Amino acid sequence: MGGYGAGKTQLAINLASQWAKKNQRAALVDLDLINPYFRSREAAIPLENVGVEVIRPQGDLALAENPSLTPQIEGALRDTNKRVLLDVGGNETGATVVGRYHTFLEREDVAVLQVLNVFRPFSSTLEEIENLRRDMELKSHLKVQGWINNSNLQEWTTVEDWRKSEELLHELEAQTKIPKVACGMNPQWAEKVGLPWESDWIPVQRFLNLGWKTPGKRS
Repeated sequence: MGGYGAGKTQLAINLASQWAKKNQRAALVDLDLINPYFRSREAAIPLENVGVEVIRPQGDLALAENPSLTPQIEGALRDTNKRVLLDVGGNETGATVVGRYHTFLEREDVAVLQVLNVFRPFSSTLEEIENLRRDMELKSHLKVQGWINNSNLQEWTTVEDWRKSEELLHELEAQTKIPKVACGMNPQWAEKVGLPWESDWIPVQRFLNLGWKTPGKRS
């Protein structure tokens, strides 16, 4: 889960792809019924080519702005031999959708993670992040168990930007007692700026075409 523009979909696509390439049974559930432009279902063909099952509306419903939820979702969540990743829509509105499945997601083998990009609106301060977390928890009936730092300004990101985001995450961990579990990282950018690869980094390559061409507002 996470705020609008946090990069949840790109992260989810990359993570599911990596699972499948390790010969793990993997499924990606497209639960983003909010944003009609950047949805994981749009990467269905390359994902299915590497063995990821993409659960999404079919046929004429695939590109609808308000598609119906497929019954395949419950089947995937009941399958304990499959790694299932849910790509949830932004903010508390998206969390309301995943809340329909909260009874399936309260098991010990499920992790509820909040993706953060501190350079997106309403996610740049501890107070804003915490307000968003509480709203999403209320709507989803689930508790956030970990943070994923996916902070970036695309190709305009600097090492100073990244370090600033990590400092904010450390403060967030101390305040909430919720751990940071991973960091979304573009491998080419890390190599370009000379950052040594960390074990908790998730390689994130661009699968979807983004519509903006100018950097976001720095904080």
